[in-house]
Amino acid sequence: MLSLVGIFYPYNRGALITALVVIYALISGIAGYTATSFYCQLEGKNWVRNLLLTGCLFCGPFFPTFCFLNSVAIIYSATAALPSGTIVVIFLIWTLVTSPLLVLGGIAGKNSKAEFQAPCRTTKYPREIPKLPWYRSALPQMAMAGFLPFIAIYIELYYIFPSVWGHRIYTIYSILFIVFIILLIVTAFITVALTYFQLAAEDHE
Repeated sequence: MLSLVGIFYPYNRGALITALVVIYALISGIAGYTATSFYCQLEGKNWVRNLLLTGCLFCGPFFPTFCFLNSVAIIYSATAALPSGTIVVIFLIWTLVTSPLLVLGGIAGKNSKAEFQAPCRTTKYPREIPKLPWYRSALPQMAMAGFLPFIAIYIELYYIFPSVWGHRIYTIYSILFIVFIILLIVTAFITVALTYFQLAAEDHE
Protein backbone atom coordinates (compact mmCIF):
# COMPACT_ATOMS: atom_id res chain seq x y z
CA MET A 1 0.00 0.00 0.00
CA LEU A 2 2.86 2.40 0.75
CA SER A 3 4.32 1.84 -2.71
CA LEU A 4 0.86 2.19 -4.25
CA VAL A 5 0.53 5.76 -2.99
CA GLY A 6 4.08 6.55 -4.13
CA ILE A 7 5.84 6.90 -0.77
CA PHE A 8 8.62 4.42 -1.53
CA TYR A 9 10.83 4.08 -4.55
CA PRO A 10 11.12 0.41 -5.61
CA TYR A 11 14.93 0.45 -5.64
CA ASN A 12 15.17 1.63 -2.00
CA ARG A 13 14.65 -1.73 -0.27
CA GLY A 14 16.25 -0.71 3.02
CA ALA A 15 13.78 2.15 3.59
CA LEU A 16 10.86 -0.09 2.62
CA ILE A 17 11.87 -2.86 5.05
CA THR A 18 12.48 -0.35 7.85
CA ALA A 19 9.04 1.20 7.26
CA LEU A 20 7.38 -2.22 7.35
CA VAL A 21 9.15 -3.00 10.63
CA VAL A 22 7.95 0.33 12.08
CA ILE A 23 4.36 -0.40 11.03
CA TYR A 24 4.62 -3.90 12.49
CA ALA A 25 6.03 -2.46 15.71
CA LEU A 26 3.26 0.10 16.08
CA ILE A 27 0.44 -2.43 15.67
CA SER A 28 2.00 -4.95 18.07
CA GLY A 29 0.08 -3.34 20.94
CA ILE A 30 -3.17 -4.13 19.12
CA ALA A 31 -2.00 -7.69 18.60
CA GLY A 32 -1.17 -8.13 22.29
CA TYR A 33 -4.51 -6.65 23.38
CA THR A 34 -6.58 -8.76 20.98
CA ALA A 35 -4.78 -12.03 21.66
CA THR A 36 -4.87 -11.70 25.45
CA SER A 37 -8.47 -10.47 25.68
CA PHE A 38 -9.77 -13.32 23.50
CA TYR A 39 -7.63 -15.84 25.38
CA CYS A 40 -8.94 -14.65 28.75
CA GLN A 41 -12.54 -14.55 27.48
CA LEU A 42 -12.23 -18.23 26.62
CA GLU A 43 -11.12 -18.90 30.22
CA GLY A 44 -7.44 -19.36 29.45
CA LYS A 45 -5.14 -19.19 32.45
CA ASN A 46 -1.60 -18.96 31.02
CA TRP A 47 -1.95 -15.59 29.28
CA VAL A 48 1.79 -14.85 29.45
CA ARG A 49 2.56 -17.90 27.30
CA ASN A 50 -0.15 -16.79 24.87
CA LEU A 51 1.43 -13.33 24.71
CA LEU A 52 4.87 -14.81 24.02
CA LEU A 53 3.42 -16.93 21.22
CA THR A 54 1.77 -13.83 19.77
CA GLY A 55 5.11 -12.04 19.66
CA CYS A 56 7.19 -14.97 18.39
CA LEU A 57 5.05 -16.91 15.91
CA PHE A 58 5.78 -14.43 13.13
CA CYS A 59 9.23 -13.17 14.13
CA GLY A 60 10.55 -16.62 15.09
CA PRO A 61 10.53 -18.20 11.59
CA PHE A 62 11.02 -14.85 9.83
CA PHE A 63 14.28 -13.87 11.53
CA PRO A 64 16.37 -17.00 10.64
CA THR A 65 14.99 -16.94 7.09
CA PHE A 66 15.91 -13.27 6.73
CA CYS A 67 19.40 -13.88 8.16
CA PHE A 68 20.03 -16.75 5.77
CA LEU A 69 18.84 -14.85 2.68
CA ASN A 70 20.72 -11.71 3.64
CA SER A 71 23.91 -13.71 4.28
CA VAL A 72 23.63 -15.31 0.84
CA ALA A 73 23.10 -11.87 -0.71
CA ILE A 74 26.16 -10.52 1.12
CA ILE A 75 28.32 -13.47 -0.01
CA TYR A 76 27.33 -12.91 -3.65
CA SER A 77 27.69 -9.09 -3.30
CA ALA A 78 24.09 -8.58 -4.37
CA THR A 79 22.43 -5.19 -4.14
CA ALA A 80 19.50 -6.82 -2.31
CA ALA A 81 21.66 -7.29 0.83
CA LEU A 82 20.81 -5.00 3.71
CA PRO A 83 23.74 -3.26 5.41
CA SER A 84 24.51 -4.10 9.01
CA GLY A 85 23.40 -0.64 10.19
CA THR A 86 19.88 -1.22 8.87
CA ILE A 87 19.77 -4.63 10.55
CA VAL A 88 20.81 -3.08 13.88
CA VAL A 89 18.09 -0.40 13.51
CA ILE A 90 15.47 -3.08 12.78
CA PHE A 91 16.59 -5.11 15.80
CA LEU A 92 16.47 -2.03 18.06
CA ILE A 93 12.97 -1.17 16.84
CA TRP A 94 11.84 -4.72 17.58
CA THR A 95 13.48 -4.72 21.03
CA LEU A 96 12.64 -1.20 22.22
CA VAL A 97 9.25 -0.62 20.56
CA THR A 98 7.57 -3.88 19.56
CA SER A 99 8.15 -5.89 22.74
CA PRO A 100 7.04 -3.16 25.22
CA LEU A 101 3.94 -2.35 23.15
CA LEU A 102 3.09 -6.05 22.95
CA VAL A 103 3.37 -6.42 26.73
CA LEU A 104 1.35 -3.24 27.39
CA GLY A 105 -1.36 -4.38 24.98
CA GLY A 106 -1.42 -7.81 26.66
CA ILE A 107 -1.77 -6.30 30.13
CA ALA A 108 -4.57 -4.01 28.90
CA GLY A 109 -6.31 -6.98 27.27
CA LYS A 110 -6.05 -9.06 30.45
CA ASN A 111 -7.45 -6.27 32.63
CA SER A 112 -10.33 -5.42 30.29
CA LYS A 113 -11.54 -8.94 29.58
CA ALA A 114 -15.29 -9.18 29.29
CA GLU A 115 -17.54 -12.12 30.05
CA PHE A 116 -17.81 -14.47 27.09
CA GLN A 117 -21.29 -14.29 25.58
CA ALA A 118 -22.08 -17.38 23.55
CA PRO A 119 -24.34 -16.63 20.55
CA CYS A 120 -26.60 -19.55 21.49
CA ARG A 121 -27.43 -21.61 24.57
CA THR A 122 -24.94 -24.41 25.17
CA THR A 123 -25.04 -27.51 27.33
CA LYS A 124 -22.38 -28.80 29.66
CA TYR A 125 -22.26 -32.24 28.06
CA PRO A 126 -20.69 -32.65 24.60
CA ARG A 127 -22.64 -34.56 21.98
CA GLU A 128 -21.22 -37.38 19.94
CA ILE A 129 -19.69 -36.13 16.68
CA PRO A 130 -21.12 -38.08 13.72
CA LYS A 131 -18.69 -39.88 11.41
CA LEU A 132 -17.84 -37.78 8.38
CA PRO A 133 -16.80 -38.82 4.85
CA TRP A 134 -13.07 -38.55 4.12
CA TYR A 135 -13.35 -35.28 2.18
CA ARG A 136 -14.96 -33.59 5.20
CA SER A 137 -12.07 -34.47 7.54
CA ALA A 138 -9.44 -31.97 8.68
CA LEU A 139 -6.64 -32.57 6.12
CA PRO A 140 -8.73 -32.22 2.92
CA GLN A 141 -10.39 -29.11 4.32
CA MET A 142 -7.01 -27.64 5.24
CA ALA A 143 -5.78 -28.34 1.70
CA MET A 144 -8.85 -26.67 0.21
CA ALA A 145 -8.52 -23.69 2.57
CA GLY A 146 -4.96 -23.10 1.35
CA PHE A 147 -5.48 -24.02 -2.31
CA LEU A 148 -8.26 -21.58 -3.17
CA PRO A 149 -6.53 -18.42 -1.85
CA PHE A 150 -3.30 -19.58 -3.51
CA ILE A 151 -5.09 -19.79 -6.87
CA ALA A 152 -6.25 -16.19 -6.39
CA ILE A 153 -2.67 -14.86 -6.11
CA TYR A 154 -0.69 -17.36 -8.19
CA ILE A 155 -0.11 -15.11 -11.20
CA GLU A 156 1.13 -12.22 -9.05
CA LEU A 157 3.50 -14.53 -7.19
CA TYR A 158 5.16 -15.26 -10.54
CA TYR A 159 6.13 -11.59 -10.74
CA ILE A 160 6.81 -11.04 -7.02
CA PHE A 161 9.33 -13.88 -6.54
CA PRO A 162 11.83 -12.56 -9.13
CA SER A 163 11.62 -9.23 -7.31
CA VAL A 164 12.26 -10.93 -3.96
CA TRP A 165 15.30 -12.78 -5.28
CA GLY A 166 16.67 -9.53 -6.63
CA HIS A 167 16.98 -9.88 -10.42
CA ARG A 168 13.84 -7.95 -11.33
CA ILE A 169 12.07 -4.90 -9.90
CA TYR A 170 8.33 -5.13 -9.27
CA THR A 171 6.53 -1.87 -10.08
CA ILE A 172 2.86 -2.79 -10.71
CA TYR A 173 1.61 -2.00 -7.21
CA SER A 174 -1.94 -1.10 -8.26
CA ILE A 175 -2.55 -4.61 -9.65
CA LEU A 176 -0.89 -6.13 -6.58
CA PHE A 177 -3.26 -4.13 -4.36
CA ILE A 178 -6.30 -5.37 -6.32
CA VAL A 179 -5.06 -8.95 -6.03
CA PHE A 180 -4.55 -8.40 -2.29
CA ILE A 181 -8.20 -7.30 -1.94
CA ILE A 182 -9.30 -10.39 -3.92
CA LEU A 183 -7.16 -12.56 -1.63
CA LEU A 184 -8.83 -11.05 1.46
CA ILE A 185 -12.31 -11.68 0.03
CA VAL A 186 -11.54 -15.28 -1.00
CA THR A 187 -9.93 -16.02 2.38
CA ALA A 188 -12.93 -14.59 4.25
CA PHE A 189 -15.41 -16.58 2.15
CA ILE A 190 -13.54 -19.87 2.46
CA THR A 191 -13.17 -19.34 6.22
CA VAL A 192 -16.90 -18.74 6.66
CA ALA A 193 -17.77 -21.71 4.41
CA LEU A 194 -15.46 -24.19 6.15
CA THR A 195 -16.58 -23.04 9.59
CA TYR A 196 -20.19 -23.54 8.52
CA PHE A 197 -19.39 -27.04 7.23
CA GLN A 198 -17.87 -27.97 10.58
CA LEU A 199 -20.80 -26.57 12.55
CA ALA A 200 -23.37 -28.17 10.23
CA ALA A 201 -21.74 -31.53 10.97
CA GLU A 202 -22.24 -30.83 14.71
CA ASP A 203 -18.48 -30.87 15.26
CA HIS A 204 -18.14 -28.92 18.51
CA GLU A 205 -14.38 -29.45 18.50
